[in-house]
Amino acid sequence: MKLLVLLFALIACGEPRERGGVVLWHAYNGLERTALEETAARWNAEHPETPLTLIAVPYDSFADKLTSAVPHGNGPDLFIFNEDRIGSWAESGIIEPIEFWVDDALADRFTDQATRALAYRGSLWGLPVAVKSLVLYVRTDLVKQPPRTTNELLALAPAMKKRNGYALAYVNGNLYFHAPWLHGFGGSVMDDTGRLSISTAQAADAMAFARKLVADGVAPSEPESPMVATLFNEGKAATVISGPWFVTDIAKNTPWQVVTLPIVSETGKPAAPFLGVESILMSSQAHDKTAAFAVMSALTNDAAAITRAKVARQVVANPAAYADAAVARDPALHVFLAQLEQTVPTPKVPAMRTVWTPYENALGEVLAGRSTPSAALEKVVDEVKKFNK
Repeated sequence: MKLLVLLFALIACGEPRERGGVVLWHAYNGLERTALEETAARWNAEHPETPLTLIAVPYDSFADKLTSAVPHGNGPDLFIFNEDRIGSWAESGIIEPIEFWVDDALADRFTDQATRALAYRGSLWGLPVAVKSLVLYVRTDLVKQPPRTTNELLALAPAMKKRNGYALAYVNGNLYFHAPWLHGFGGSVMDDTGRLSISTAQAADAMAFARKLVADGVAPSEPESPMVATLFNEGKAATVISGPWFVTDIAKNTPWQVVTLPIVSETGKPAAPFLGVESILMSSQAHDKTAAFAVMSALTNDAAAITRAKVARQVVANPAAYADAAVARDPALHVFLAQLEQTVPTPKVPAMRTVWTPYENALGEVLAGRSTPSAALEKVVDEVKKFNK
């Protein structure tokens, strides 16, 4: 076992490339890894002169390994990761801007939302592999008509209370899952310039709404993901807010569908989740940047997107992929694509990383009734400012 660990360390931090080859790090497992390996094999069959080597790196240590390896000229040429680190990595010189290689035809390959999410300070930093957002899962045996507004969602509560259940379940103590209400009430974490906009009347209204869901028994108080899945599978939650990963948690024979998130009745605005984009990024120390970009393009073209959608059911950012017959028969993928129209890109500025924990602590205090939204949000501002002096 120690020998295997040593070998992995040498591979992950060294340069395991054939002459003229490209190395890509990823953290995929299961079907997502299978789909990536299939598209990589296609590249290698067509480009034997520029072999692509895939290296799986555990997600929990991925960012740290990358940040320590690249400045020393080690690590990969390319890697797949969420877009939320782009700001930090761009500022520290870890990643390479790629607009030099991007023409109009390639830019038109992807949805505008996905492309915008990968832009930072006037440059484009990656190509999208998969997009992720929250939607509404509905038990069709409990809900005849999926709720189009939050008022319609609340109207499900009386019948569910009779079943000792809830109209809605979601991980409400997590900012990512709270974001649909925050944006639906007109609030935000940061404005377009990266300045904090945490303590606003709109953000307070969103927190008050989340608290009301708990206080009125519409939603359980601060459940974790396993409890949310259990409630849905046991018929104790009529609806669930979650992402594409939730599909694998749904028990066999559970009747369900997905729909876009409802309109917030108080504002008339759609509940808008954060948009997450898994993308291929280029190391600033890539050995052959032109070859590396050619691999990026090939792994994100329409054929590769169709493979990922069919094999791993990834929500891809290539609209053309949804015309494929097999992909077209997957209604859930189309709902996730439709939800992209009402999403907010996760802020990429480095300061955003200091917001999550204080904000979630504040949510917990409000959901438990121990603080008012305004007071809790002011505390978040104070803590974030301390981190970013």
